[in-house]
Amino acid sequence: MSLLVTGSGGFVGINVLETLLAQGHDVVALNKQPLAATVDVALARHPGRLSVVTGDVRDRRLLAEAIARHRVRRILHAAAITLAPNSTIATATDALDVNTVSTAVLLEEARRAGIERFVYPSSGSVYGNAAFDPEPITERLSPAPATLYGFTKLASERLVAEAARAFGLSTATARITAVFGPWEHDTGLRETLSPPFQIAAAMASGRNLVLAEKGERDWTLSADVARALALLLTADRLPHDLYNLSLGETWNARLLAEALAPRFPGVQIATMPVPQGDGAIAYHDDLSRSRRPMHADRFRQDFDFRFMTPVEAVAYYADWIGQRGHRFFDLQEKEGNEG
Repeated sequence: MSLLVTGSGGFVGINVLETLLAQGHDVVALNKQPLAATVDVALARHPGRLSVVTGDVRDRRLLAEAIARHRVRRILHAAAITLAPNSTIATATDALDVNTVSTAVLLEEARRAGIERFVYPSSGSVYGNAAFDPEPITERLSPAPATLYGFTKLASERLVAEAARAFGLSTATARITAVFGPWEHDTGLRETLSPPFQIAAAMASGRNLVLAEKGERDWTLSADVARALALLLTADRLPHDLYNLSLGETWNARLLAEALAPRFPGVQIATMPVPQGDGAIAYHDDLSRSRRPMHADRFRQDFDFRFMTPVEAVAYYADWIGQRGHRFFDLQEKEGNEG
């Protein structure tokens, strides 16, 4: 059985490839650009078999041929352009095409090919500003996106749900929270890179930091998110078709800086209410308000799953960075993650 992962050169996509290959699966990676050399080397260490298809996720013929040639039985559609307000990396039309139209195309090809399972990694952005409200963010909370990106993800969720109803397709939608960790890099198709990534890149280069006193998020390790998505893709049955994926608590990214400090001695770490000047980390968030986490109790209970604690997660990422140092952050390839 082959598993297709679109957007395989993106942050989440690479983590999913690594997880599935480590489990011994045959995986087809579809990406607009070839995978970076460092990714190829890392993936080659795992027992699973990797086939790479280079092309645009909006190309219906390419998708149909890849599914047929590699006898794909299950699909994880991770391709996306991650936009922020006032985006400069893509037009609204491009974002809609990649984030939503491609989902409709791929679902149709999945129906024609008799695909067994379709997993869609959505986003906590469909909840809009709920992180600042008192009501718990569970799957029962009604979506209320506040950005174009959130609307495109919610539209794709609706397409996936309709395919399940109309075609009898087994589907799962996973709303992912703030992800950090191994393989985050600048694909050119994510509007903002996470504060944890900015911290790690700066420290690996020996640059001093200015962090926010607040700015807590429910940063969840990319390796955990990948394990969760792999479970949804490969499980024999799915108790639910919608899951939040989050460690369920918020923490300050300063914790990562402190974990990395022994590896990069000499880097000075300062804090300010709103970071400014050289070394200032960009949070792209309202630092005057406290965020609350998404809750993933449904996923934990259905799959007996445990997300790493913040301390465990930053130690994991620090070890990963320590094995690569500045070499990973010098990576210049722009392997777009829209597939």
